[in-house]
Amino acid sequence: MIGTALGVSPENGIAAPEAGTLEARLIPPKAAARLLPTRRGHGLDAAELAALPLRTGSAKNPSYLPLTPQSPSDFDWLALLNRVSYNRGGRPLPE
Repeated sequence: MIGTALGVSPENGIAAPEAGTLEARLIPPKAAARLLPTRRGHGLDAAELAALPLRTGSAKNPSYLPLTPQSPSDFDWLALLNRVSYNRGGRPLPE
């Protein structure tokens, strides 16, 4: 199973990830995307992941959910996207 994480999406009300969050550590700053194997969390320190701050969600799009400390063990891969826009033809987002 593949999970996704976003860097920024102004159209969706998603600002840059806060320092220290899982997204800030994993999302490539200069590349458009990265596909990262999680190995279902094997080899990762659960206490260290739990200590990371959680990222703020979207101000406009309630369907966006940030990564959690459980995300690396929930997914086989994480698709990390640096920047995305809002798909034309989608339901209008609140202002």
